[in-house]
Amino acid sequence: MSNGFRKYDWAILTGLVVASFLFFQLAYSYHLFLKEQIQLFLFTSDYFLSYFTKPAWLACYLGDFLTQFFYLKGGGALVLSLLLGLEWIVVRTAISRLSQSVFSGLWALLPVAVDWSIHCNTLHPLSATIGFILVLILFLIYSFIANKWLSYFVLVLFSLTGYWLAGSSFLLFPVLALPYDFHNQRAGWLKWLLAFLLIFSAPIVLRHHYLLTFLQSFVYPAFSLKYLLLPASVVLAVTLAFAFRRIELTYSKRIAGFITASFLFVLFAGVWTQANFKFEKILALDIETYFGNPDKVIELARKYNLKNNQAAYFTNMALAQKGLLAENLLDFYQPFSLGLIPPVTPEQNWQSIFVSNEVFYLIGDMNMAQHSAMLGNTFSPYQRSSRMMRRLAEINLATGDSAAATKYLRILSKTMFHRKWAEKQLNMLQSGKADNWLTNKRRQIADADMLRKSNDYLSSLKFMVEQRPDNTLAVDYLLCYLLLNKDLKQFRENYDRFYLDLNRKVPKVYAEALLAQLVASGASQVEVMKYHIDAKIIKQFAEYTNEYDQSSGNINALNRKFARTYWFYYHFATMQKK
Repeated sequence: MSNGFRKYDWAILTGLVVASFLFFQLAYSYHLFLKEQIQLFLFTSDYFLSYFTKPAWLACYLGDFLTQFFYLKGGGALVLSLLLGLEWIVVRTAISRLSQSVFSGLWALLPVAVDWSIHCNTLHPLSATIGFILVLILFLIYSFIANKWLSYFVLVLFSLTGYWLAGSSFLLFPVLALPYDFHNQRAGWLKWLLAFLLIFSAPIVLRHHYLLTFLQSFVYPAFSLKYLLLPASVVLAVTLAFAFRRIELTYSKRIAGFITASFLFVLFAGVWTQANFKFEKILALDIETYFGNPDKVIELARKYNLKNNQAAYFTNMALAQKGLLAENLLDFYQPFSLGLIPPVTPEQNWQSIFVSNEVFYLIGDMNMAQHSAMLGNTFSPYQRSSRMMRRLAEINLATGDSAAATKYLRILSKTMFHRKWAEKQLNMLQSGKADNWLTNKRRQIADADMLRKSNDYLSSLKFMVEQRPDNTLAVDYLLCYLLLNKDLKQFRENYDRFYLDLNRKVPKVYAEALLAQLVASGASQVEVMKYHIDAKIIKQFAEYTNEYDQSSGNINALNRKFARTYWFYYHFATMQKK
């Protein structure tokens, strides 16, 4: 029976590519953006040679090369959908070679559905899929060799080099090739004893050389044992295709319906269990922050209304960039000061540490920004990140460390999509003329520094503001930090010291907090008047106080009208779990 494509095969392939593109572009694109940011692909000989320190060098090199394109809008979805399409082609051809089933195209959808689902995990690399495709291509090459002795030679050659080229996926090769040889009456026990010995001993023998654990050696270049579901699904698809082969013409519609339903079940169940759509929303705020779109961040924050520390973190930075932090602070969920500056502790996951530098860079604390960026690079999955490399270059440009900045920029100049930006900054360094963004950033930086604990954020903010009282971002972060921690006494002291001289309108949250503190401290009418608090806020405060007293502090009575006031936050806000 012919192995060629039929009309319905082209329909399946087209539908698969279109559907996967739409899913990853419309529902999961921010995960793909992050996958590019946690890698760094360089066009240098040393970088190329570094791939030989681990197995699957060809799969990893090709996978990381293609991951670069995830930087482009739509690039990740396009690359991944085309790769899934190619995967379907080789799986379909392999199933057809082994079973001669007329439904090879439908059976091939099952492994693709599994791989589609696993790609919903941020850490599942393209190299794992490429390694899987390479192994199937090697099997197809082997299956088309008619000469007996040439097949012996190719089998030994593939057995010696398969793990080196494709990684753990190559363990699938004998599972497919041996049944094919038996079916075509060219299997010899000595031949396959040698092949199995070479193939299955390779991960064990080479794991010390490649510095891998026992489990890592059997899943590399993937990170998780879940990856083993992919080769297992191919074995299952081949087995089912062979089992149904004798009745598929008689019950063709029923079998086609069964396979289609199985594919849809595997795909939806896999996406349901593997995809994290809440994290996708958090990543949307993160990535839009990375691309410098604070308006988009605020828009998405209003839309999602997430009760999450990281969501608050990115939202607050966007508000600060737009000068709206103190005005709209309580329009969004606030997990006390954790939403302003998240802690970097051993309990945090790598992604939280990865983005921890953003706030320090925003307010101009370059020492803390550099510390956090280095931690972010170290704790990221590959320990080399295009995003952290660019941030380290920006930090050293701002601090005037030309040597360090040049080092990072030269690295970035060897990339595909960060090269232009890096070359522009290198030209700026050579000309000695700073761009506007750099001039503005340098105005934020303190002239001195002090010894401090990395998690003593209050001391850091105070020091920043003392050094640069005109750094309005740092001033707002200091005052909001105190407000969210309900420290009204220190808030008023620092407001009087740093904010009054800025000649700015009193933001809503500051006015509400000042009123509460002034009344609590028994301030005179003259003292109240010097803060120029809006009369509407004073009137609303009187209403809140009256209703609070009448309801004996009943949260339900106050929630509808005063939920977004600082007074309500001060009385009722409690820390919620993530």
